[in-house]
Formats: sequence, structure tokens, C-alpha cells
Amino acid sequence: MMKQTTCYGCDKPIEPEWLPEGEFIVCDECSSDTDEKTVEKLQEQLNAAKKALTEIASSRKEIYRGGTLVGLELTEDAKIAYDALAAIGGDDDRE
Repeated sequence: MMKQTTCYGCDKPIEPEWLPEGEFIVCDECSSDTDEKTVEKLQEQLNAAKKALTEIASSRKEIYRGGTLVGLELTEDAKIAYDALAAIGGDDDRE
């Protein structure tokens, strides 16, 4: 049984022989319509997502012991954002 999905452009059902990882699947009709503006828009969206995730990934919380600030550590949101950046090829480094 072949895996069925829908076209990213028009939601028309398509049955690709294989699904390339990390790529948008489009039908033949939409693939001829894909142009430089679409690619630029998707790149802008990806860059905006990476920027937001990078900001979240840098969030730290203060650690107190006995009423004294002893350091900072990543927040739970920062850990999730860091993992998301790693999955999409972000350039953030966890400290």
C-alpha cells in the first residue's frame, strides 16, 4: 500500500512513490507553478522561525540557593526550542 498525502500547494490527493524528508510534496500541476517568489517566501518564513526559536533557546532562569543567586540554567521552553532548531538545521548552541 502506497503512502498517500496531499499537495502542499492545492491539497489535491497525490500518491508519491517516496516522500523526500524535509521537502514539500506538490502535484505536477503545482510544481510547474513553483517560482522564485514562493521559494523566497518559504525561506523568509524559515528564517523568521529560526530567529524566534533562537531567542527562546537563549532564555535562562535564575537559580537561587539559600536566597543567593548561584547561576542560570536553560528554561524548559529553551530546551524545546533548542531541539527544534537542531531538527531544522538551526545554528544555535546550547550553553
